[in-house]
This record gives sequence, C-alpha cells and structure tokens, in this order.
Amino acid sequence: MYPITLNMENRKCVIIGGGKIGYFKAGPLLEAGAEVTVVSPEICEGFQLLEKEGKIFVSLKEVEEADYRDAFLIIVATNSEEVNERVYKNASRSQLVNVISNYKWGNFHIPATLKRGMLSISVSTKGASPELSKKIRNDLGEIYDDSYEEYLEFLLEARMIIKKSSFSKEEKSKLLKDSIADIYKHSTKERYRFLARLLPVEAE
Repeated sequence: MYPITLNMENRKCVIIGGGKIGYFKAGPLLEAGAEVTVVSPEICEGFQLLEKEGKIFVSLKEVEEADYRDAFLIIVATNSEEVNERVYKNASRSQLVNVISNYKWGNFHIPATLKRGMLSISVSTKGASPELSKKIRNDLGEIYDDSYEEYLEFLLEARMIIKKSSFSKEEKSKLLKDSIADIYKHSTKERYRFLARLLPVEAE
C-alpha cells in the first residue's frame, strides 16, 4: 500500500449502500468538498437528513454499473456480498474502490483519522484491524489535543512570513526549525514574540 492524501474538491464519489456504515463514510468526504451520491433502495435517517439539507444526491434504487461508471471514488457498503463483489469487479481499474466488508476487494483502505484543524494524523492496519486503528487514533488524540488547531495556524502564518522575507536560506531554515519549539505550542505570548522577530526593522 502507498499512503497519500487526496484532493477531493468537486470530485464525484458514490456510496453504494444506505445504512449507517455508509453514512459514517460520507461525513469526511463532504468535509473534503466531494460531491456525494448515495445509491440504495433505502437510506438511513442520517442520509435522509443530508439529502434534505441538499448536501448529497440520492438514488433510491438497486445499484447498476451506470450509477458509478464516472465516479472518481466508490465506497461499497451494502449487506450483500454478491452486490459488493459485482461492483468491485465491474469498476474500472482507474477508479478508487473501497469495499467495507472485504479488505481484499478494492484498491484502497480508509484509515482512522485524527483531525486538529490543519493537522491530520491517519492510522491504518491495511484492513487487518480497523478497531486497533481507531484505538491508536484515540490514544493519539490525548497527545495531540485541540490546542494544536491554533498552534498550526501560528506555524502557517510564521512559515508564510519567513518564505517571503529577505532572510538568507540558512536563516530561514533555522527560523522554521525554531518555530516548532514547545514554548510556542503552549504560549500565545511567545508566538507573538516570535512573529515580531520576523518583521523588518524600520529605519529611524
């Protein structure tokens, strides 16, 4: 397996299966800006709400190949192994396919992911134990708490200023390394002091 992060903005994604498992997979796709279509004869309450809010498209029908032929990403989450296998075999080799019920089908796995603003930490066991992935993610959540959201905003601001500054290449490298010191993670005051160091000194 080769881990990557995908830009899903305006990409067509099809979730086959209208139950809670498919519903839980829809949230991250919507957050990433994907266009989500759900194909299933019935859908759960969560999907019903998302459809009512205009966040997803729903086709209340048995899935056919035409329903996912032009999809960038397909998540198969039905309770029928026959349907799941058929979708997997009919999908194009160029499409991303994940079959919830069988990790050997499809060509990618969905990792357990911890998000703190711009920080994303993903854990995968290649389908061997999704529960262990979730446990490790939750353990990491205690280390990388909500404070990292503001901390990452500071690091981004500092990086942009440093990149555009007139500092030498060596000075820029040192400043970028200095910016991730623990003192800046815990103190807003120290962050302001660091950013002030980056500003050009005005001539008197």
